[in-house]
Amino acid sequence: MSESGVSRPAWGAELSSLEAAEIIERMGSLGLPPERGIEYVTVGLDRLLSVLERYYLEPMAQGERGSAFKLIKGSFGAGKTHFLTCLRNLAWGRGFLTANVELSLQGCSFGDLASVYQALVQNLVTPPAKASDYEGRRGLGTILRAWAYAIEDPGAQRQWLRNLKLATMANHNFRLVAAHFMQSLWTEDEESAEQDELWLLGGTVKRLKLGSLTLTESICERNGSSMLTSLVQLLRLCGYPGIVALFDEADRVAAGGRREKKKLVDNLRQFVDMCGSGRLPGLFWALAVPPEFISQVVVDYPALQQRLHSPLPFSAVCPQAPTIDVTDSSLPPRQFFYQLGERILAVASRAWDWQPQRERQLENLRFLVEEYLTLNFDAGQRRNFVKQWIAVLTNEHLHGEGTTDIEALCRQDEGLGGEEEEFADF
Repeated sequence: MSESGVSRPAWGAELSSLEAAEIIERMGSLGLPPERGIEYVTVGLDRLLSVLERYYLEPMAQGERGSAFKLIKGSFGAGKTHFLTCLRNLAWGRGFLTANVELSLQGCSFGDLASVYQALVQNLVTPPAKASDYEGRRGLGTILRAWAYAIEDPGAQRQWLRNLKLATMANHNFRLVAAHFMQSLWTEDEESAEQDELWLLGGTVKRLKLGSLTLTESICERNGSSMLTSLVQLLRLCGYPGIVALFDEADRVAAGGRREKKKLVDNLRQFVDMCGSGRLPGLFWALAVPPEFISQVVVDYPALQQRLHSPLPFSAVCPQAPTIDVTDSSLPPRQFFYQLGERILAVASRAWDWQPQRERQLENLRFLVEEYLTLNFDAGQRRNFVKQWIAVLTNEHLHGEGTTDIEALCRQDEGLGGEEEEFADF
């Protein structure tokens, strides 16, 4: 894939001034990657993303590949969230449903399969229907309802129910509830549909009536794996190529006690094996972790460590490598920051309808990059650079070009990059 293939939105939109302003605001205030238009400020990820698209997303969309698991490694501020957002957009371009889930000890923990399932179905989204949308429909219930309402022919409805009965499904009760949910929608039995939907979302339903049958099983730790498998199987039966599940911020999970870590690692090993065996056709699972997760958690569990080890780094030469290091840019640091700075300058110019003196601003950029690399460069401090550069451009725009003391700005921020922040990585 060429540079332009990754650096433009999958739906082919030109950047509006409002979208550009939103990008500058989000990146300049918190250093977070933008929800929309991230391709305009993406540098150095083309090589990694193109390998994922060529060897995984494209074959999976065509039904030629089962499932895959990748561990996304990067320190604080190194770009894990940025990478996952780009991957989400690539998946949308191939028609995949996606789910961005933030892991935590208090909320969704990878050590609890029931909470993983619940978080996944709640955060499922379809690709945006148009460029002005941030995302498509959200939530499993909404997605299935929209799909069902689009099938108005009774014959087509009956045929789909027959296909569901004949399809391979890991959890038989999941199949029964899914069929009853669709049938309830098609017969306009909203009361039954709402109960079925609650069950499919992982809610507590003590007794679920399905005609003459009564189910007492709900989502739990014991059946979480089969429910997840059945979920992917159902959505593929609805015509979607699969799910790209993006789990972020596992660094907080790694801070738990030994018991929590043991459950997390056991479940992680189980998912790695399931993806490797093809028992989850149509699922691409990405888990973002800091380097400490591997050096302090995985290292204590040889069975998982062996699975995640590769003699070669992830690349077109070795796309099978299970771990992707987002700091492994195809560009050297100086060139990376120059290109990133130029892209941000272009977005800021669009956002503010500003015609800067380009050579002056490129000179400011060169000075900032040199100061930044000298004073506080670290692979995990890209967020600081982004915020500093946008601060320079804002001052230049508001108070006149050539008025910014970049050296003083760098000294002011020196040393801030090593703190563990509560924000997602740029």
